[in-house]
Amino acid sequence: MRIKKYDIDYGRRKMMQSVAYGLGAGVLMPWEKLLAKEIDNIQKAYPDELLSIEAQTKGKVKVGDYITKDNVEHVKHLLDPGVYQQIVGPEGRKIRIKAPTLDPRELVNAPYYDATMQDIKSGHAAKFDANGNVIDEAGKKWQGGLPFVNPTDGRQVWANMALNIGRADNACYVIEQKDYGSDGKQEYSYVFQWVELNSTARTDRKVFRGLENELRRQAVFFAASPDVRGTSFLSIWDYDQRKIPELYGYLPEFRRVRQFPSNQRFEPLVPGAVWFLSDPWAAGDPYLTWGNHKIVERKPMLGPWSSDFSKHNANWEPPRQKDNPKFFDIPYEMAPEVIVTSCEPVGYPRSPVSKRVAYVDARNSMAASNMRYDRQGKLWSNFEMAHGQFKGGGADGKRVILGPDGKNPAWSWTYVHIYDFQNRRMSLCHHSKGAAGVEARFQADPDWLFNTYCTAQALQALGRA
Repeated sequence: MRIKKYDIDYGRRKMMQSVAYGLGAGVLMPWEKLLAKEIDNIQKAYPDELLSIEAQTKGKVKVGDYITKDNVEHVKHLLDPGVYQQIVGPEGRKIRIKAPTLDPRELVNAPYYDATMQDIKSGHAAKFDANGNVIDEAGKKWQGGLPFVNPTDGRQVWANMALNIGRADNACYVIEQKDYGSDGKQEYSYVFQWVELNSTARTDRKVFRGLENELRRQAVFFAASPDVRGTSFLSIWDYDQRKIPELYGYLPEFRRVRQFPSNQRFEPLVPGAVWFLSDPWAAGDPYLTWGNHKIVERKPMLGPWSSDFSKHNANWEPPRQKDNPKFFDIPYEMAPEVIVTSCEPVGYPRSPVSKRVAYVDARNSMAASNMRYDRQGKLWSNFEMAHGQFKGGGADGKRVILGPDGKNPAWSWTYVHIYDFQNRRMSLCHHSKGAAGVEARFQADPDWLFNTYCTAQALQALGRA
């Protein structure tokens, strides 16, 4: 019999104290200390009881079980309220439980992890300037890995999410999206390329093309269906997070590029979609255009903190829930410390959103859930996303998709559920290997990305191709 060193409530009490006193992550030791020592097991920072679904449910639920409406009450305290509604409500969602991820290297891509480690060892640290923007100890714009390795307040958490939303200097995804109505029938289907190109806050610590006043360029190009093919959008983010990004778009029916108003960030880009540009990664907008950042609580939670890529097919699509195709059949696991944080849209007076609440893994500052509330304070939608290493599965069970460095497994987002609680609509997305003539490129050349997707001229060329 194993004698527990810490009772089941010890970790929760410690995290409550962390919120009260403005402390960072970690229970047995501070999180940045674990990273600094290059310890490859997070159990050195958290007691077993915070990682054990069996301990958290007193043996009622174990790894390998499915959470259904029959047993969800045992884990209600470990779920966000949206997921709980999906399980107990008419959707009847079911979620498989897998063992927790213990190696911190598996929680982010290799270049970003290495850059963060270099920052810790060299003393390269982030702080806020007088305007609330992130700078380093020398007063320069941030370059490197995670700015606030151990965030102690809400603004630090949101800054961590916003400065490099995909944790990659250059990203070129293919997204296959299917939109479902309340009756569970598919109504729309799209394929689009999603490009992220950071000018600053890069792990290579270089300013891309001398664009030192920009944070990133973010582009979306629709390759299918036929009625939207050629439609594209480009969002240019200023490094100053008080400024709303410039948004440009090419619509084939008008055959020209036009600039869109800021409220376009709160409207679907295409028919049927239930997500806005403001939603992805819980950081679709500059963090200073939102305000009243709060850490509501810290606690252990179940969530899609690390994907099980071995179950994804040859085109990287996860399996579906057999009795409800609106949901992927994906696993949740225990995260020992999740930061529940909220903010309000202070920079958008006409925003239809009153607040958002994100559930953020304290170990990597990545959100697995971004909940949007309407003007009446009612739950509107949840942008649920998972990240993980692209390894496992395939014909021999040893499939590995290499990442930007060409050596380590790729790490990126794998699927997204965007569920509208007010009309039961769903946009279901997965990170695709390729479709409709576009392909995922983990090792894409940044100059090619810039010239092909990230200028007004590029949008025009894409639309007319």
